[in-house]
Amino acid sequence: MLNRNRFKKLVQYKKQEDDGPDDLGGKQAQQNTLFPKGRSYKVYWRHIVIWLCFWLMLINYYERMVVKRVIKRCNWNRWENWPQGAQPHRIGLFADPQIMDTYAYPNNTWITYHLTKIVVDNYHRRNWKFVQYYLDPDTNIFLGDLFDGGRDANDKDWMDEYRRFNTLFPKIPSKKTIMSIPGNHDIGFGDDIKEDARKRFTAYYGESNNYLDIANHTIILLDTMSLSDHKNPKIKSIAQTFMDEFAQSYHPLPRILLSHVPLWRDPNQLPCRGPGRESKKPFPIERGKQYQTVIDGYITPEVLGKIQPEVIFCGDDHDYCHITQTYDVNGVVKTAEEYTVKSCAMNMGVRRPAIQLLSLNNPDATGPALDKGTWQTEMCYLPDPMLPVFLYSFFGFLTAMWFLYMHYFPVSFNKNIASRMGKATTETISSLPLPVSSSHGHGLLRTRYHVDEKPNYPFKNFLVNFAIMTLSVFSIFFYFLTVI
Repeated sequence: MLNRNRFKKLVQYKKQEDDGPDDLGGKQAQQNTLFPKGRSYKVYWRHIVIWLCFWLMLINYYERMVVKRVIKRCNWNRWENWPQGAQPHRIGLFADPQIMDTYAYPNNTWITYHLTKIVVDNYHRRNWKFVQYYLDPDTNIFLGDLFDGGRDANDKDWMDEYRRFNTLFPKIPSKKTIMSIPGNHDIGFGDDIKEDARKRFTAYYGESNNYLDIANHTIILLDTMSLSDHKNPKIKSIAQTFMDEFAQSYHPLPRILLSHVPLWRDPNQLPCRGPGRESKKPFPIERGKQYQTVIDGYITPEVLGKIQPEVIFCGDDHDYCHITQTYDVNGVVKTAEEYTVKSCAMNMGVRRPAIQLLSLNNPDATGPALDKGTWQTEMCYLPDPMLPVFLYSFFGFLTAMWFLYMHYFPVSFNKNIASRMGKATTETISSLPLPVSSSHGHGLLRTRYHVDEKPNYPFKNFLVNFAIMTLSVFSIFFYFLTVI
């Protein structure tokens, strides 16, 4: 038989539960209240903190751990095959970053453009820093199309993009970084080249036709787009004169040609080799406004005959391609391996962006006549750009559903979720002779994760909690986007 004091306590407890779970524990209600007593808003900090921990782990995993793991797979020692004790010179080739701007995407809404730019810029900045830290190439070379709308930009906008590009790809003081190869998005192509855009590009990035002796190799930078200009002899003559003078001078070292637009080929006779190409279609032979997928067929033999490269690297197509070019020099048939380097940008139509790694080892300064392999190359995949975006979106949806469920179906939430999330703070009175239940049909159990089952303003409560959650997640993203 129940004594009077115990029955009185039971009645008081029953009354407290009928009035709502907030009255069960004054301390708990006080902890969950964002504003002073009398306000209608309540913040469930425990739920927010739990979700923030999940978000922090997810973002750290894809913005740091995955990037590190993917980049380290390209470690030079994994694929280089040099004699023991060799000290090769290592080069990273970056094709078609094409940092996005309003000139290339004029129809995008303001919010769409800026959100996309933030995501794409973060992909560039993060990958560049991880490549420099974990792969540590001795030289970095860009293969053109630095900007997306560089050829159309006025001077003020171009300078803004120039400064932005330098923040995404800052030069490393101890390394050589070459950015002087222009792309058709930088200056135009052929007859449509904009002379002012070309002068501006070379003024800030250096001469687009040049050669350098690096690690006992001669690396030739050739502006094949200007070479394709048939209307303006002034523009064409710059590349033509450079090529003629190079052919007449003495260059005994193995030669590597770098250009933006690939050389001409018959895709039916010279299909792309290797598993690196995503497209199943033959290499496109097309031309249009301000672009051409290959240089003209009559220019290609001249370039090969005068430069006489052993290997060629170019960009423009955005996808990978490997072919073997054959050319004739004074009756002697020679070959050159040509690699079209994948774009390093996430918005260029390829699912897996990549860079190309080039390793040079020619300690004896031998020339190509000895038929001695002095270079090796490997494609290095960058992290999957779309998987994190998908998972962030999906996780954001789950977060929103959790808070909607919590605020609009609190009874069900408490019964199915909150009651399983922690240790009960109220003990069940199991010694009673008669069953005692709450007005909501569940036992006298309450955890620290229970929510108010009779909220006065569920929509306002949801907005406050979800707004705090969203701002906190954005703060985490901001940290990872700005601090590496």
